[in-house]
Amino acid sequence: MKKILALLLVLCTLSGCSSTQITKDEKSPVDFTVVEKSAVPEDFFVVIEEKKAEKFTMSYTIDGYLYIAVGYGKQNSGGYSIQVEDLYETKSSICINTTLVGPREGEAVNKMATCPYVVVKTEYMDKNIVFE
Repeated sequence: MKKILALLLVLCTLSGCSSTQITKDEKSPVDFTVVEKSAVPEDFFVVIEEKKAEKFTMSYTIDGYLYIAVGYGKQNSGGYSIQVEDLYETKSSICINTTLVGPREGEAVNKMATCPYVVVKTEYMDKNIVFE
């Protein structure tokens, strides 16, 4: 079962790459919630934890919800976060744009390496996911 789940996650991740220009009129905002680690579905959380040391993009569907995860891989210190710049839908896809935000100049940070990622939750839509 875990192998099937992992395969589906990889297929979902690979299906979303695109470089098409989308006009403002063609996109609609999507309501979403940033999910705390403790609220990520267990099966999805396990896969994220396995992959978080490298950059990744994944999605997971369960109980009528779509979870989208974006990770930026191993960073040399703490103080990093991920900002969701935009999440919107078009006729054929759901698009997510995120940015890795580093520690501010002079900010005291943990010197241990970290692997920042973000998980967002929205209602399920049967569309390809584009990670921008």
